Amino acid sequence: MRPWELPHCGVPHQAIPLGDGWWRAPAPRADRASFFQRASEAGLHEAILLPDQSIALRPDTQFVRRALGNRNKPRDEEAPVELDELSLAIARIEAGVRALNQVPSMPNWMAILNLTPDSFSDGGQLDTETALLAQAKRAKQRGAAWLDLGAESTRPGALAISSQQQLARLLPAIEALLPLGVPISIDTRSAAVADACLHAGARMINDVSGLSDPEMAACCAGHQAALTLMHMRGNPADMQQHCNYRFLLGEVADELAATAATALDAGVAAKHLLLDPGIGFAKTAEQSRQLLAQLGALRALGFGLLVGPSRKSFLADLLPERSARERDCGTAGAASSCILQGVTTLRLHSGEYWDAARVAAGIAATPVPSLLKGSAGFVDLG
Repeated sequence: MRPWELPHCGVPHQAIPLGDGWWRAPAPRADRASFFQRASEAGLHEAILLPDQSIALRPDTQFVRRALGNRNKPRDEEAPVELDELSLAIARIEAGVRALNQVPSMPNWMAILNLTPDSFSDGGQLDTETALLAQAKRAKQRGAAWLDLGAESTRPGALAISSQQQLARLLPAIEALLPLGVPISIDTRSAAVADACLHAGARMINDVSGLSDPEMAACCAGHQAALTLMHMRGNPADMQQHCNYRFLLGEVADELAATAATALDAGVAAKHLLLDPGIGFAKTAEQSRQLLAQLGALRALGFGLLVGPSRKSFLADLLPERSARERDCGTAGAASSCILQGVTTLRLHSGEYWDAARVAAGIAATPVPSLLKGSAGFVDLG
């Protein structure tokens, strides 16, 4: 089974790798001694309670081999519809191991085209069709796979604007950009805006609110559109008041998985979903860096990852002398780190950052010589 096919896939605690061989899993509610004894017999050892009341377990080699060997097992031979606590923990870790073992698809670049006058680093720069087309053509020449149009600033402290205001900016932009042939994504929290833009030719909705509009998932499902679900608590106006986490990585994973489960229940196809951990959204600069350092763990949820580190304020602590518009080299460093952890889509302002990410992807994909006996170029001294 894939992670989202498990029973109760939206209920905490999701299985994610924690480093040093540890995996997160749901803690037993009762009879813990029996649970841990049976878990050890199944190949899951050394339970540790985590701050969010999930547990860490260390799978042994046989457990991992068994999990990977089950990848082609027919669904009717896999986990039953209802699982006891240990079976759920085992199934989640097995599914996470299989998802993490999948080779990520080659990464692509989503070019940011902000139509807003007040975005944090480029507000007002694309206020004419001429400027918009010029920027979009540069992005296409640099290899952009998506053009992401936003008509509402979601910077910290930003207030919402009406659907009518958003559409007055978005619809003419979609009409102008469609002839370029690059798929268009719409950055909006509004299902009404999403519906109008998808009718106009857009193919993805980038929802930074993670389905705060209850009609959004059904809208995307009806259009068979791609959907990016970002993690955020609160809204842009107050999100920085919601940075309290007991276990950051685990809680972000759980909340993303719950949102994804809602989208799946509404009819959105799993292949159309991307998850975004929400760098800078309801996270401090330090928390954003912590998530960036552990992004690869979220691949265990089984969906592609989209990340937008471009020019964000978490870079300010590392580059205090740089303004938002001067953080391009810093963004390139963050983008390269994302690629090395298996991120499939990078949302960036500039193709110059994408050049750095492409080099990182090329290095990561380069085969290295094997040191095993009999490999070409190595001498067996035994």
